[in-house]
Amino acid sequence: MSSAVFIPLIPSAAAPVRARKASFLAGCQRLAARLFTSRRAPAAAATAPVLTAFQEAERVRAMADDLLTTDPDFAQELYAAADRHEYEHAARA
Repeated sequence: MSSAVFIPLIPSAAAPVRARKASFLAGCQRLAARLFTSRRAPAAAATAPVLTAFQEAERVRAMADDLLTTDPDFAQELYAAADRHEYEHAARA
């Protein structure tokens, strides 16, 4: 016969319900606080350079160049969108 004592690692059903409920609600409160607290934007995003309409259109055209061999229809749509974007912003300036 052994004199070792068995200590359960998980709370049993006989544990007080009020203590388990309080622990559960405290965990929910911590989770909600973490989910809904605002976080600052990363420093890299805050210092991103402002692009002109021409530079933005050139980036879209570069994406279209990459897609021209695999999906020419979508590439043509991107070229047209870049042209429209550049034209609309040039008219405002």
